[in-house]
Amino acid sequence: MKGYLLVIISVLSFLSCDRNRNKCENDDNEAAEEGYAYFENALPVDLTEVVRTCDLYRKSDGDKKLSIELSFVEVDACKDDISLIDDSSLFIHTPEYEKSDAPFLVQAEDFYNSCSYTWNIWSNFEVWYRGHTSGELCGDAEIIRAINKINNNIIKDTDIKKAARNYKDSIFVMMAKPLDEWDDDNNAWNVRNSIMKVIEKHACRFYDDKESFQLQYDSIVRAAVGMGKDKYNRYLSASEEKQLEVILTGLNNCKSFDEQCSLWMNWANSEKSRIEGGWLVLVGKKLLESQKYNPNLNRMWITWRAICQMDYFGASKDSEIPNYYYNKYRKMCYLTCLKRIESHQKDVFAKNCAASLAGNSNILRFGSFEYGNDSVMDAFEMMPNRHNFDDEE
Repeated sequence: MKGYLLVIISVLSFLSCDRNRNKCENDDNEAAEEGYAYFENALPVDLTEVVRTCDLYRKSDGDKKLSIELSFVEVDACKDDISLIDDSSLFIHTPEYEKSDAPFLVQAEDFYNSCSYTWNIWSNFEVWYRGHTSGELCGDAEIIRAINKINNNIIKDTDIKKAARNYKDSIFVMMAKPLDEWDDDNNAWNVRNSIMKVIEKHACRFYDDKESFQLQYDSIVRAAVGMGKDKYNRYLSASEEKQLEVILTGLNNCKSFDEQCSLWMNWANSEKSRIEGGWLVLVGKKLLESQKYNPNLNRMWITWRAICQMDYFGASKDSEIPNYYYNKYRKMCYLTCLKRIESHQKDVFAKNCAASLAGNSNILRFGSFEYGNDSVMDAFEMMPNRHNFDDEE
């Protein structure tokens, strides 16, 4: 089962101009113009240091190049042990929105924290489950300790807090039972689905007409695709030797943060970028941590996370999956969306972006991809051109 809370979420493939060049050039201008209203046109992020690092990288070789690429992620990609999540700093505290006249903002803290609570406990449980169905990844006592440290007191709503307590207790009950006693009606996945339904029931509904919402969202995607198209086409035309320099220079010369986001997404979705995963991770991280808003922040975060996982940690069910690291950036992006909603209370697409960020699962070991962790499915969904099934057959 793919890891989404049931509440959500518009998930459209981000169009890329290399596969859809004719479509990009013939987009309905009026619809695209409507989409531009949902961008903030903030100043771009300064990527001069990234360009300098690229120059140093090109002049280096061997271990020096590897050292530079490893420095792009603040997690030890070479460590042998599996990380558990027990950090309460991953929750949010937004007392400034408690008395807001925007219902979405009033509920934003509980929604995010209840989702975080659910997925972080589940990530620890998955380590336990893998250890009891394959090789041991981590000791049971460590896993129980980590789950116990994730406290439901962070949740304010009485119904959700009760469901959260029952969820944790039920997970422990399932862990205490032999796996051969689990069945279709009595298993951990049903336990997880129960709390999902409670969270969904209490979540804020921010649009009424799904079809109308989808059409408007299409206009945002079309507007985004057109931004930085000239720079992206220069990248597509560049030789393999020059392409990294061309795309990084283009990103640093963008006129707005929105243009940078769109160019980064198209770069990530290009077949040419397969050899540039580390640089996508580095630039993506700079954009996400800038605290600037873009209506595709949710898609950028999922894309960045998938590249980071696959390029640095691996796609196996036994890989290290540093969800605590990815969730640090999820939290940054969610809070950025809330600021946008505070100043634009009718912006349903900012609410959609925030809901998607909170509701998306951690990277699952046992999700919809049978042969590995779910970063693979995120990569195919968000970057279909980069991971072209036809090319890989």
